[in-house]
Amino acid sequence: MTAVVLLGLCAGAAAIGVAYGLTRRRMSLEGVLDSWDRPVPAGRADPRAPAGMVPARERLGGTIVARVLGGRWAGHRWILRARSDLEITGSAPEQFVTRIVVLVGCCALAPLVLWLMAALTGLGLPTAAAALCVVVGVPTAVALPVSDLIRRATDRRRHFRIVIASFVDLVVLGLAGGVGIDGALHAASQVSTDWAAQRIGRTLLAARDGGAAPWEALEVLGRELLVPELVELATTVQLAGTEGARIRDSLTARAASLRRHEQADAESAANAMTERLFLPGALLLLGFLVFIGYPAFARILGGF
Repeated sequence: MTAVVLLGLCAGAAAIGVAYGLTRRRMSLEGVLDSWDRPVPAGRADPRAPAGMVPARERLGGTIVARVLGGRWAGHRWILRARSDLEITGSAPEQFVTRIVVLVGCCALAPLVLWLMAALTGLGLPTAAAALCVVVGVPTAVALPVSDLIRRATDRRRHFRIVIASFVDLVVLGLAGGVGIDGALHAASQVSTDWAAQRIGRTLLAARDGGAAPWEALEVLGRELLVPELVELATTVQLAGTEGARIRDSLTARAASLRRHEQADAESAANAMTERLFLPGALLLLGFLVFIGYPAFARILGGF
């Protein structure tokens, strides 16, 4: 009975802590002024709307994100990779961390609550079963959002590489029309309404307004999003902007190289899919043979 009471107290304290983290809190005057000056990230609501309050989906994970980024783990390669994945997918770090915390809390509390209810009703479920559910559920609750984020980031990087090849072709057309390298870059970035092209366009516009070189902005964007093709493009454009190199031939070769890489990746993915489909096809053929041959086999056995 003592163990039941202790588990009930732990579950109640955890539920109160989660509810307290989700409750609304008043922002300080400094926080309100800072929210007005802060730029709005992609995929997040405007912080200047509704009474200057932080949304509940960001409040729980905001403290964790602030402590991680302000501590010694901020420069770890896993943290940098996670920040890059969140950046390219347009996800807010606070929302992502809040999702993980809520999933972990549910997976940790649900088995204990069920075990406690079963114990109070006299069913007597084994304690090891509840502990095993917690041990398995908590890592699963962390792994599922992380794997989904990595998958979406990988797909977006692949799409970004395809857009870069088209972007380079448009830059070459602009250069062939007699436009300078800066004008060709800005004109090419304003053609498409795709999210990757718009991201490049916003980066180039910010660089122009800030007086920075466009190749420096492209290199910084490529390193932030972990897209090495964009960094290589920035290096090629820098040669034209600083040393007057023949840029049209270099960009044409770069676009052809990007298309060859994408074609090779597509063929590799198609071959991998074909290999994965071999086993289901073999099982279907085996089932068909069993379906066709079973009546004759059963008749033969019945004759004996």
